[in-house]
Amino acid sequence: MKLKSARTSPLLFIIVFFFGFLFAQAQTLYALKIDRNIRFEAIDITAEYQPRLVMGTKQALEFQNTVAKHIVKRESITNNPDISYREKEYLLKKISSHESSEMADVLYSYQWHEYLRIKPDIQPLIHQKRNLDDSFVENKTTN
Repeated sequence: MKLKSARTSPLLFIIVFFFGFLFAQAQTLYALKIDRNIRFEAIDITAEYQPRLVMGTKQALEFQNTVAKHIVKRESITNNPDISYREKEYLLKKISSHESSEMADVLYSYQWHEYLRIKPDIQPLIHQKRNLDDSFVENKTTN
């Protein structure tokens, strides 16, 4: 019995090490794509949330990093001409949902509920912006 567990533990170690390496590679990829402009945008977004969420320094930095990672994902979708508008809308909603889920690990429960409440005002989805622009154009042409 002891001999069998001795054989499986190196295999288990290799499997865990391999998946850990893949996870680290994926995190590094997003970290490399976060340029200065994205970092500044994440700082601005974090500053908009700060008065309502009252985050500590470490918490605000984690919040900012999470926002920056999702900005990279959003930009990769919005800048891809091969994706239709409907697909972009779906993928952006999905990314926004993932961002909200990850914020549950960064924020305290009461902060997270407030974050979910104010997020549509601070970080609206693309279709909300488009509908606003369309209604403005329609209103302007009818007058």
